[in-house]
Amino acid sequence: MKTYYDIHCHIFNKDVIIRKLVNVVQSLLSIRDLLEKDLSGAALKYKIDEITHILTEVTQESSEDVFKAQDKVYQGQVVTTPLMFDLTYADDNDDDENHNKRYRRRIKSVFWLLRAVVLPVVEHIARNKYDNDELAEAIDQVQKQVKKFQKNFKVKSDEEVEIFDNANYAQQVADLEYLSQKYETIKPFFGIDPRREYKGHTNTVEAIKQKILADDALFYGVKLYAPAGFSPTDPVLMGTDDQEGVYGICERHKIPITVHNSDAGFACFSTVLNVRGDVLLNENIVRPQKPIRFDNRFFSRHVSEAIQERAKKLNHPQLWELVLQKYPNLVLNLAHFGGSGQIMEYVNYDIKYKKADADLFENEIMHLSVEDKEVLRAAYTEKKGYMYLRENMTISERAKTWNALYRAKLIDNWAKAIFDLVKNPNYPNAYTDLSCFSEGTLIESPETQKLTFSIKEELKTFKHNFFDQLNAYEKSKILYGSDYYLTQFFGPSLQQYFDDFKAAFDEDFDIIAIDNPKRFLNFE
Repeated sequence: MKTYYDIHCHIFNKDVIIRKLVNVVQSLLSIRDLLEKDLSGAALKYKIDEITHILTEVTQESSEDVFKAQDKVYQGQVVTTPLMFDLTYADDNDDDENHNKRYRRRIKSVFWLLRAVVLPVVEHIARNKYDNDELAEAIDQVQKQVKKFQKNFKVKSDEEVEIFDNANYAQQVADLEYLSQKYETIKPFFGIDPRREYKGHTNTVEAIKQKILADDALFYGVKLYAPAGFSPTDPVLMGTDDQEGVYGICERHKIPITVHNSDAGFACFSTVLNVRGDVLLNENIVRPQKPIRFDNRFFSRHVSEAIQERAKKLNHPQLWELVLQKYPNLVLNLAHFGGSGQIMEYVNYDIKYKKADADLFENEIMHLSVEDKEVLRAAYTEKKGYMYLRENMTISERAKTWNALYRAKLIDNWAKAIFDLVKNPNYPNAYTDLSCFSEGTLIESPETQKLTFSIKEELKTFKHNFFDQLNAYEKSKILYGSDYYLTQFFGPSLQQYFDDFKAAFDEDFDIIAIDNPKRFLNFE
């Protein structure tokens, strides 16, 4: 019997997921957006029922209960590497006195907004548009789950510093060590935020020695989440003349590191942030001498833009390239491959840059090679001072145009940037994973007439147009990951996800789910 590896997943209990309520909010707001589309009542009800199912599954009392829900699908045949998520400093901005208090205030208003405004409006529109009592009942079930979230939130008092007793860092460590010791298929990754060292809470390198390198250690790798509010080149990570850093000890001992690397997901709440290390500002890598300011507030209608902005400034692949330049043999997984949306944009050479001011266009391509200039001038036609992308381009023409636009920095595609790093032979231990792949469609089963959300066709496109075109070395750099259970807020159930990957990759699934992960984990 084959043993597969899910290189990217999470096993959180109910207290931890509350702090990632933004995912719940985004899911519920997506229902509102669906009401504006030409969607059948059955399709909308499916989406709502899935959110209820997810909220029920992730509000388990213990992390072990969450693992058991995962293992119903994997049935002991998949080794998983659950990743910690350290949110202790997501909102404190080096301010111990007001440690996370803004989050508590904001989250209360979010609960109120969901229960008092968003869901009642959704239910009203659904009743008027579809006249469907079953649909209204489905929305009512979501309401009950949100109410359950709100009840859990009230467990602690307003005066206490830590928001949730069981959501803190130490509790995650204890939970994952318990599971790692009890189940052979669990190989957890230890979460690190360099700000812990600045607070005097830990010696990061010593913590790695204890939690990963000691004879009785129960962790197998390191997890970093830079958008939570720090730079990939923070001195604690990079090391100094006086002290070895996280990357140094991990490179020496071949300890694998998984880092979030897409422009979606989660990010720090602060609008003004003190950063130690490099950031990407105005397309330039700089080391700021004063706190940086974000244009978009996290708790606002522009939460998606806020997350993208923080990801770009704190977590862009260009910043991780600085890490690999100093530590070329670091075992590093740039997770998510930039995100499934950017993956498919790269794979399909989807050009969104369709119109530009003619003078600006010429300025932007001035630094390109003669060949790239010729490609772009052939791809665009000028009319009344504007450049317009030609229609009906061949795949070859579109590919050349897309790549020229990328080199002109008129396209910022994380998937392309990540792939350029992992395929580089100078970085032999750099990888990426396909976790949280959520590009898909609702399909109806001919046997049961039930709707399911499937990513199989999009994965087949990725497999045919991209993966199959790679050489063996390039194929060796891609890993299977589910991002369970966070991916279920945006995509298919874990069972559908796993089945679709196996169906789309067929025999090559062994490459990304057995061969490559074993090498990444140093299990060979």
